[in-house]
Amino acid sequence: MSVRATYRIQFTSDFRFSDAARLAPYFARLGISHLYASPILAAREGSTHGYDGVHYSLISPELGGEEDFRAMAATFRDHGMGVIVDFVPNHMGVGGADNVFWLSVLEWGRQSPVADWFDIDWESATPGLAGKVLMPFLGDQYGEVLAQGDMELRYEPDRGAFAIWAHDTHKLPISPQSYATILRAAPGFEELAAAFEAAGAAEPSDPVWPDLRRRLRDIDPTPAVEAFRGTPGDLDSWAALDRLAEAQNWRAVKFSMDSDAINYRRFFTMSDLAGVRVEKAEVFAGVHRLILRLMEEGVVEGIRIDHIDGLVDPKGYCLRLRDALDRPFPLYVEKILAPDESLPESWRADGTTGYEFANLAVGLILDPAAEEALTEIHAGFTGQSASPEDLVHQAKLEIMAQPMASELESLTDRLLALVAEDPRRRDFGRAAVRSGLSQVIAGLDVYRTYADASGLAEADRARVEAAVERAKARAPEIDPGIYDFIGGVMTLDLAEEQPEKRDEILTLVMRLQQFTGPVMAKGLEDRALYRYSRLIALNEVGSEPGHFGVSLAAFHEANRDRAAREPGAMLTTSTHDTKRGEDARMRIAAIGSHVGEWAAKVEEWHGMLASDEEPVDLSEEYFFYQLLLGVWPMDWTEAPEAQDLAALRERVEAAMLKSIREAAVNTRWVFGNEAYEAAFCAFIGRALGTPDSAFLRSFLAFHGRIAPEALANILVQTVLKLTVPGVPDIYQGADLWEQSLVDPDNRRPVDFALRERMLLEMQEKVPADVPPEAGAVKLALTARLLGLRAELPDLFAGGSYEPVEAGEGICAFLRAGEGARMLVACRLNRAAHPAQGMSLPQGRWQDLVTGTEASGTLAFGRLPVAVLIER
Repeated sequence: MSVRATYRIQFTSDFRFSDAARLAPYFARLGISHLYASPILAAREGSTHGYDGVHYSLISPELGGEEDFRAMAATFRDHGMGVIVDFVPNHMGVGGADNVFWLSVLEWGRQSPVADWFDIDWESATPGLAGKVLMPFLGDQYGEVLAQGDMELRYEPDRGAFAIWAHDTHKLPISPQSYATILRAAPGFEELAAAFEAAGAAEPSDPVWPDLRRRLRDIDPTPAVEAFRGTPGDLDSWAALDRLAEAQNWRAVKFSMDSDAINYRRFFTMSDLAGVRVEKAEVFAGVHRLILRLMEEGVVEGIRIDHIDGLVDPKGYCLRLRDALDRPFPLYVEKILAPDESLPESWRADGTTGYEFANLAVGLILDPAAEEALTEIHAGFTGQSASPEDLVHQAKLEIMAQPMASELESLTDRLLALVAEDPRRRDFGRAAVRSGLSQVIAGLDVYRTYADASGLAEADRARVEAAVERAKARAPEIDPGIYDFIGGVMTLDLAEEQPEKRDEILTLVMRLQQFTGPVMAKGLEDRALYRYSRLIALNEVGSEPGHFGVSLAAFHEANRDRAAREPGAMLTTSTHDTKRGEDARMRIAAIGSHVGEWAAKVEEWHGMLASDEEPVDLSEEYFFYQLLLGVWPMDWTEAPEAQDLAALRERVEAAMLKSIREAAVNTRWVFGNEAYEAAFCAFIGRALGTPDSAFLRSFLAFHGRIAPEALANILVQTVLKLTVPGVPDIYQGADLWEQSLVDPDNRRPVDFALRERMLLEMQEKVPADVPPEAGAVKLALTARLLGLRAELPDLFAGGSYEPVEAGEGICAFLRAGEGARMLVACRLNRAAHPAQGMSLPQGRWQDLVTGTEASGTLAFGRLPVAVLIER
């Protein structure tokens, strides 16, 4: 069945496949066509999101296993709906003791039958790491952990195997080639020790190993294990265990060493997520065996690919996936596009997961007249003078200088190897090449380019050349020849000059392209967007800091382009990755309608809450006021009960701590500033400590002032998402107010019983007659428009899109197809041009929002939206 609308569910051990199956009647009445499931495969124990998968051929037992998943899919089919699955081919969860593939690599090293699954640099130049895998999971320096007895050799009788356990959490398997060393540590095991020694370097698949493990299971090697124990606090007493660990295929180190020596590709800077080499045919087959079988059987109808830019060859991956099935299927890719970037048509994907629309919508809805005033208010309060562009550039350099320094050094090694025998370039110094590469990457305005064996597209060439010029301008002290050399590598021009090195250069470029995306994501999304606080409604995944607003013309052009290029692309306003829920964002955007009062309130609040003894950063304080405005429940028009306020405070505190750690200005995730964090928590306590505080009385007054504009913004965004070209996606719970904060706040349990009850109660009402309380009017609009999509699928799947001139302050467009015409009109909050109505095209129209007929002129009623069908 074609994808008409999706509903995203975040499965956890508290919300399993069987729970979703029970909700099938509700989703069917709501009007979606497909359940959009978070990752369903087995993940690390206790995972709350599923993106740390550990097995590609096992559906998560914690979520119900394969039987329950199939039963859920069958239930949805019975109700006329399909299932789309979020799939993670780029990385697997490692560390701990869950991933048998990773444990095999640790146990056997390069000999492991799955060693090629992971992107490991076995030739690392880091002393003591060649031929080993870095394991940066220790809570302290290796010697300290060892001395305190937090590394312990254990025997596993069920496997006939030995492993060292760190902190009782991380399993570090002992290579069978070392078993003889263990067995010789105590008398009575000499014969078996000799047998293990004789097996030597036999391949892991050699039958000698299962036979030896069986013999080991027949004895009790505890005395040998005891010989590797020491006395806590006495490092020398652990020398035997130290020597044993030194002989393994892994090297255990303190967690903070990952930035210096990580020698496997990982997801961004997360060392517990190791990159998978899905570009290799045998790995692709192993990774996709189960999901493709489920798709062939029709259990799964479509697939969403997580973090496709992490793959070495996204285009090749998409084409291989397409060719793996002999039928068309919905294929979505999580790809963050720059404002002037398009998804390559050659990938044959149906579209992205929709971040572009989220930014398009908030840009349109925000009053452009507020830009100058908000910019001045922000600068005046915070004292921040750096431009957004400079903040992004600096943040990207910081990411490369510290958490991703090891990856940068590896790329620098490869660049220097290219020039080692070239008399024209061999005098390039290491530090200069490293710095030049950092500047070029920091100057790149997209997440990555897509050079492959066929070359580099002209659009990508232009972006590389522009990045080189930006680098030269920002850091002219670096030899310009180094910049030209780096540009020649990234554009593959050097490969044309030196065809004998083409394969080496292409390999380097494709690795570099896997690096630039994480640098952009960590620098822009996870630093700059938390540092630049002018209006955080604009600070979202895929946004461009400093860019304020979207014109009507640009909004219409984007929709027409999507209709022509990707009519089935997803449209999203909230995801598990967005910084704030869709309605929180719209509430913050409403500040633009009250800039004068906002400025006065911020100064007033600062006077109430500031502390000379525990000062907080003014930019982060300014961020806090907006975050609180976004998350403050829509229906809390009066001071809440103390317990409710305490619960909100807990959520806000967690989100703000994450925000200031991500910003990495005053504290950070690693080696953070505990005193500053305590000061910020105290600041939040002064704001949200008691329901009757002067601050909350003032805050509630402003909350009431923006409420009408906030409600209007929310309803406009809802209608636009459900009517413009594309496939609307509803994030779990967003059928009512969605005011979540950054994860894990947006994975809180959803009250589906409330939603079921409310939908049943409003079935006979038109949206205009439904009150806004608890989000009922949003649910009514959603259900009515999803119902319309079901009634007229061709209109939405392939209908035309034409802007309608309606004057200042109104966004209107006409869609035609399937013998039907639909006119959508939304009144925008524009202080300078308050719109009341518009002229209608000829015809008899029925407004689905009010249930009334209209002709000649449309006058907006209680709601700022109209969706008219020609009758």
